[in-house]
Amino acid sequence: MKKSAFIVFLSFFFSAALSAADMLVNVSDEAAGEHCANGGVKIETGADTNGDNVIDEIDETKYVCNGENGEHGTATAVSIAAAGGNFCGGTGGIVVTVGDDELPVCNGQAGADALIKTTELAADSGECPCSNGCIKIEAGLDNKTQNGILDANEVTKVEYACNGENGAQGENGKNALSKITEITDETTDCKNGGVKIEVGVDANGDGILADSEIDAGQTKYVCNGTNGKNGGTGPTGPKGDDGKDGADGAAGAAGEKGDQGEKGDQGEQGATGATGEAGRNGATSLVSVVDEPKGENCVSGGKKIEVGLDANGNGKLDEEEIDPESVYYVCNGRDAGEAGLSSSSTGCAVTSVDGEFDWIYAAFAVISAICAFFAAKTVRR
Repeated sequence: MKKSAFIVFLSFFFSAALSAADMLVNVSDEAAGEHCANGGVKIETGADTNGDNVIDEIDETKYVCNGENGEHGTATAVSIAAAGGNFCGGTGGIVVTVGDDELPVCNGQAGADALIKTTELAADSGECPCSNGCIKIEAGLDNKTQNGILDANEVTKVEYACNGENGAQGENGKNALSKITEITDETTDCKNGGVKIEVGVDANGDGILADSEIDAGQTKYVCNGTNGKNGGTGPTGPKGDDGKDGADGAAGAAGEKGDQGEKGDQGEQGATGATGEAGRNGATSLVSVVDEPKGENCVSGGKKIEVGLDANGNGKLDEEEIDPESVYYVCNGRDAGEAGLSSSSTGCAVTSVDGEFDWIYAAFAVISAICAFFAAKTVRR
């Protein structure tokens, strides 16, 4: 297997081993034989039912086989397996075997993940201890920044895998490739998300696993465990700066009228305003005095007094200008013959039909005389 394929498989299988909460994956070398003619990798999956980070029962076994090897060239044997036995003190992780050296990469305590970083180094880089170049393998826990990247201050173990001596260049075999896709939505495969692992042989040798090269029977899902309970609410943070005032809202409906408040103190007298324009002359009051024939209004006849305003200014009290509430009658006294009296005396007398002094007619006559007096004064004005 080429160095680039080794790096892809190393990152792929390490990510798969750490991403599942309830499902474990064992990855080991598969020797050439019945399952892989040129050797490859065996992938075993199963549930961790008792939480000890060890597969209790293998549910499924898959093989990712190498392409045919070239005639020449050698490479250092590298294998990856889940950490077990005395490795990692029960916290779980993986063991990278480089030749005869075993490099444990353990999961961190309290949620810190084990990370690994590989770098190809040339023989003349000044750091590589190998005459034909090597691969620098750095491992550690993501316990400083917890950003999913192995930073320099998090590296706790460094190993170098030396390249073998190059022989005559043989024809490259077809490499096995893998593709890992994160599942973020809830599907029937992973209710709580996880990763989808697709594998296949790089038939066209472009180093990319195309859809047509994916072995559908080898597709595997590594699902996340169920979410834990939410933690308690943290302390309230400091109050932020006040935001800018928003636009004024629409005026609300008018409220009910409140009780009238107490009368305030009288304010200072204001300055005298400017004299207004002279008002127009009012309409002249007019009085009309006409004879009233004997009838319903005056039994013995008399005078009809009508009062009103000269609205049209013609100096004449027209019919439509008469105020119906200001019409008065000054009636003549009845003579003795009309009253049935035998007296033949002359002059003005106010008597009743029975010959007695009629106080009602007298009072009416006095009122009529007063009205006539004021009416005459008005006419003269």
